[in-house]
Amino acid sequence: MKRVTAALLSVGVLFCVTCSLLSIAAGTPVQAAEPIKIGVVASVTGPAGFVGKPEKMAILACQEMVNQQGGLFGRKVEIYLEDDQTNPTTATVATTKLIRDTKVAVIIGGSTTEACQGMIPICEREQVAQLPMAPLTVYQKKWVFLVPLDDYYLAEKMVAFTVQTLGAKRLAILNESGPYGKKGANGIKAHAAKYGASIIITEQCESTDTDMTPQLTRIKSAKPDALMLFTPAFTAAVVAKNYQQLSMQSIPVITGGGVPSKEFPKLAGKVVEDGRWIPFDPIDLYAEQLPPTDPFRKDLYDPLFKAIKQLYGKDTEWDGFFRNGYDNIAIVIEALKIAKTDDRAALRDALEKVKYKGFLGTFAYSPTDHQGTTGETFMPIMIKDGKYWPYKK
Repeated sequence: MKRVTAALLSVGVLFCVTCSLLSIAAGTPVQAAEPIKIGVVASVTGPAGFVGKPEKMAILACQEMVNQQGGLFGRKVEIYLEDDQTNPTTATVATTKLIRDTKVAVIIGGSTTEACQGMIPICEREQVAQLPMAPLTVYQKKWVFLVPLDDYYLAEKMVAFTVQTLGAKRLAILNESGPYGKKGANGIKAHAAKYGASIIITEQCESTDTDMTPQLTRIKSAKPDALMLFTPAFTAAVVAKNYQQLSMQSIPVITGGGVPSKEFPKLAGKVVEDGRWIPFDPIDLYAEQLPPTDPFRKDLYDPLFKAIKQLYGKDTEWDGFFRNGYDNIAIVIEALKIAKTDDRAALRDALEKVKYKGFLGTFAYSPTDHQGTTGETFMPIMIKDGKYWPYKK
């Protein structure tokens, strides 16, 4: 009986070893490796849903692209996304949950400046790298790596163009009262004198305002050469309607990056076309007008848009906020490739070595520079036939 038992045990051991060898030969691990966990906080719903939803779509499309190619160092990438519903408090709660409960390696988000500002102290305290999807002006933080170009810095490009190309030196400013609007307005004020321009009137509004006639009436009376506008797209559409009612078409409007969305031309109407309104934004908004061999289109725009259509349907339209989500996740992927691990500290150190060229420009982080890009892909754009085009005077 002992001999039979021993024989059966030998056969069992041999069978297990054989199965293991066959699994390895077939390329199938006996036990699947744990996924790389990436946390995302986005405003998928609420007032900023028009920003967070496309950011989410691009991030999940990138996840599919990476995993279809085998993942990273034998592991799948897994996105854990929390919708903050455009509520900064919800964003901070979601950040803590992702870090402590889900144990993500890195945090991407939030979609709004207010959410990002609330998340920064948590990521710094918990020692988890954070890549905001909203433009921020933040003094160098150990665990924060900025991605979108802050409108304070974009403002200099806008002033230079307005003076040098349009010949406009007497500038009016209209900005929403939140952090985005204030930073843009402060940037215009800070850079105007450098280019020989002056600010002759400044007006503010709320992003929820439905009538901008009082502000625009005062601006029209001041007779500026150009109006610098920093509001969200929906608020800018209200400005456009009042701008038309007041017959202000002789005054060009140069806008910050919050205005050019796919909805804006439809909401604003023909009054914003033919060079009267000039948004500053990356060139993906008119990528379809570029030749198929253009490096920006061939290497960035077309692959991402193809992946998005495969995931969400062939009739999906391009949205400018895809770029924010994609560049954030692409930078994290590059850092993971450098670190070859999802250890939080190692990933933070790897981020300081990332060199990446994306939708928002060229990124070259370092131990002393977490600012990210100088925004060389941001260009003056015009609207014609409901579409965005390269600006032509």
